[in-house]
Amino acid sequence: MDLAAVFLLSLLGGYCFAYVWRVTAFTTKRLEGHHLYFRAALWGTMFFAIALALRLMLIGNSPQYQNFELALVDYLRPALKGEPGLTVTAQTRRVEWVVTTIYSLLLGTVSSALLNQVTPRRWALKRSVSPFYSLLLEAQQEGNPVSLTLNTGKVYIGLLVETLDPIREPVAVTLLPLFSGNRDAEGRVILTTDYESLYLSFSRGRGAQLGLPADWLSQFDLAIRADDIVTATPFSPAIYAEFNPDWNRRVALPPTFSHRSARTSDSPGRHSWRPAG
Repeated sequence: MDLAAVFLLSLLGGYCFAYVWRVTAFTTKRLEGHHLYFRAALWGTMFFAIALALRLMLIGNSPQYQNFELALVDYLRPALKGEPGLTVTAQTRRVEWVVTTIYSLLLGTVSSALLNQVTPRRWALKRSVSPFYSLLLEAQQEGNPVSLTLNTGKVYIGLLVETLDPIREPVAVTLLPLFSGNRDAEGRVILTTDYESLYLSFSRGRGAQLGLPADWLSQFDLAIRADDIVTATPFSPAIYAEFNPDWNRRVALPPTFSHRSARTSDSPGRHSWRPAG
């Protein structure tokens, strides 16, 4: 085995750490090419330095470890590619580098698993993604509606219905619309369509009268290209009503509004709607 190839163990340890630890995992999984290589090399170098420092400390303070390392060096010596002219001391030093790279690999893999025990996944994900993705992710996790303004001026307010992929920024956002409208010349949101009252009507028998299938709600799912979205913000009916006290005269509201009860989910990707209240 060539000594240069042995240092790939440190590189692998750095890659494992960056790939597994939640703080770095989501961004690492998006990287390709030399960006991924340099990230793995950075962490691998750090763990190699830590492993070397730990080895030297143990050698200087623990006779038991000294005996263990001597036995380990003798065991690994035949695995290295022989080079004529090297002294016994130089050959031993080369094997010690191998031991250090093995330790760095172990440190990288074990440290990532241990750190994940104290690193909240949700916090790490929000730290690793763009503000747009973070807003959508939080809205989906909390079951809150979002307001999306498109580059056409159209506004859709609804619930996210598809599980977002934390590895990739969304190409499209799938929404179950609750309200829609547009922005006026001054940029204010004017709601004009109330989908929830329509869902309420369908759930009370109108859907059966029209001959709609049992999963009629899925036919309202709206896929919006992410690059068509100009602004995204959480939507609160109470806050909107504070700024627009007459909005119920423009949109026929149902008796009560509860975005948290608009959809229920028994399994990922499958949803059913139930009326608020």
